[in-house]
Amino acid sequence: MEKVDGELEVFSSILMQEYIRLMTAAAYHQSEGQQSTFVFDIAPSDYEKMRAEPLQTALLGLTLEYDAANSRLNVTPEAEFIEQYQNAIMKDVAEKYFTNYAHRYDKFIRFVPAP
Repeated sequence: MEKVDGELEVFSSILMQEYIRLMTAAAYHQSEGQQSTFVFDIAPSDYEKMRAEPLQTALLGLTLEYDAANSRLNVTPEAEFIEQYQNAIMKDVAEKYFTNYAHRYDKFIRFVPAP
């Protein structure tokens, strides 16, 4: 996976979902399993567009709770999701994604690190 320069200019529901999935997996490992919920900033209109996408497979195994008033998405990985990212290859993919794509989608969605 190569590093990408610049932000994505065109909204893509599927890419937003994949961003949530891989950023959550990487952040879970970075917290050494201590953090159970991960936060993203996403505007209500972008959240609605993402959820309107018929394909939601990237979000399988994740519980989403959206607070439209604060534009905050709380994501909690379920046990089967965590299990998928326990092997070294999947963990490495998530961590490289976290490094290379952390700010790629800032125009639409942003991971909020734990305080």
